Amino acid sequence: MKLKDVLKFFKKYFRYEKSLFIKSFIFIFFSSIIGVSFGYLIGEAVECATNQVFGLAVLILVVYLLLALIDNIFFDRLGKIFIKKACSNTMERISYDVYYKVGLLPARAFEDKPSGEFINRVVNDSATITDTFRQFINVFTTLFTAVLIFIYILLNSYIVALEILIYFVVFYLFSKTFLPIIKKAQREITEEKDKTIAEVNESIRGIREIRALGIRTKVNEIVKRIINIMFIKTKKQMVDEENYYSVAYALGALLEVVVFITCIILMSQGKSDVGFFMAMTYYIYRFTFLVEWLMNFSTSYQKMRVSVERVQEIVGNKLYKDIEFGSLDKTDIKGNIEFKNVTFGYSEEEGNILENFNLTIPSNKSIAIVGKSGQGKSTIFNLLLRYFEPKEGVILIDDNPLDSFTEEAMHQNIAIIRQDPFIFNKSILDNFKIMDSKVTLDQIRKYCKLAEIDDYIMSLPNKYDTLIGEGGVNLSGGQKQRLAIARALLKNSKIILFDEATSALDNENQNKIKKAIDNLVKDHTIVIVAHRLSTIIDADIIYLIDKGKVAASGTHEELLKNCKIYKDLYNNEN
Repeated sequence: MKLKDVLKFFKKYFRYEKSLFIKSFIFIFFSSIIGVSFGYLIGEAVECATNQVFGLAVLILVVYLLLALIDNIFFDRLGKIFIKKACSNTMERISYDVYYKVGLLPARAFEDKPSGEFINRVVNDSATITDTFRQFINVFTTLFTAVLIFIYILLNSYIVALEILIYFVVFYLFSKTFLPIIKKAQREITEEKDKTIAEVNESIRGIREIRALGIRTKVNEIVKRIINIMFIKTKKQMVDEENYYSVAYALGALLEVVVFITCIILMSQGKSDVGFFMAMTYYIYRFTFLVEWLMNFSTSYQKMRVSVERVQEIVGNKLYKDIEFGSLDKTDIKGNIEFKNVTFGYSEEEGNILENFNLTIPSNKSIAIVGKSGQGKSTIFNLLLRYFEPKEGVILIDDNPLDSFTEEAMHQNIAIIRQDPFIFNKSILDNFKIMDSKVTLDQIRKYCKLAEIDDYIMSLPNKYDTLIGEGGVNLSGGQKQRLAIARALLKNSKIILFDEATSALDNENQNKIKKAIDNLVKDHTIVIVAHRLSTIIDADIIYLIDKGKVAASGTHEELLKNCKIYKDLYNNEN
């Protein structure tokens, strides 16, 4: 990423904090002016003491003290506070923007990259960017002070000024050679961090299953190996940085000695005085301090460039384009669904799963979709939810193209109940409140009764205030599914999709889910993708999918009588 791109990025985000930056720069300006005077005052005080004008020497030191107090308590302190506030606000904005854009990424993005990488971009990259910007402000402040000091030095000795210029040229050439190595190492480390966060995140979320499978030691070894690779590269970068710092510090020490020797020579020739020499003993450290800031900023800048690139890949749609929605804000739908000449495949290598696919689903009916594995059953849901887009053809809801709906309308119209539904790690009540903060407990209980889960919740010690645990660990599979059905009812979606919702349940839970579905049919379009045919024998219409097309349709009895594929599937199950 070029410097102009980095500056463009900063302009985009830091423009919101203009007032804080202006205030900060005003205070920094006055702090720098005061800072420039310190070396001069020290030099003058020593000069007066040398000439035995002790009263004036003490007065100058008192002025020095007053200026230092004013600077530290007022200008320097407030300048830093304003900068930190501006950077904190900006970090919050960048983090949210990345998080927001991640929510608009197509489903393919989450197949290509682990969730840990996106977490890293939301949290760590935004922090790196703002921390580096804070360093930039410190460098800018020190540089401004150094320029004023350089003017003072130039007026007193062009030889010393020339020595300082030569030092900075040498430092620049050295940094230009070394810093690209650090940038390359930082990108590698960041990529390893993505892998580490993803692996750690996955292993922690699945810790119960890992223990149950007896593979905790093996998983620990995998994570340990990934962490080890990351830290090997981190340690190598640390060595590179220390090598860079050590040479830079050696150059700084050389500058100090050369300048002090020059001052002594000038004094011996009567071309300088003690005051200038003493001022230089203060000012030279301002330059070495500037170089130290430049070194820290240079290495941080390489890290920041990597982070800006990674953030821009998300917020600038450089990796993936956002899902685009239409303008139709319609939620009072009847619930009719039609797939019209739809062709779709997940990749060119795998070929098309659906080929010129047509399917009509009427409203207020219980519709089941069955077929062998890999025939496209779940793909139908993926397309209905717009996780993926058809290559050809169109999907209609009440004769309106699916992509013509707004995001809010589409998700309001369609709900899905999965085999393992996502449940927030909150109380049961909060899992409903997060969808509608105004919903009452009576309303929630009404939906839970329809979903056949209210009796169980009321039997718990804390009832609806019971904490569910991460991933709904404190609930059984059937309980989570019934809770998800209740949430869908609160959402008031006309179309409710069940994705293998009863395939992993025992008979008791399966019957409760079937009863919950029966409660919904009269007011909703129910579409069930099923693996176990025994769970859908009461469906109004069953569609058999084979080789990417609708091979047959009808009731359970009709298909047993007229469709050999369906009959074989049913017999194999029994």
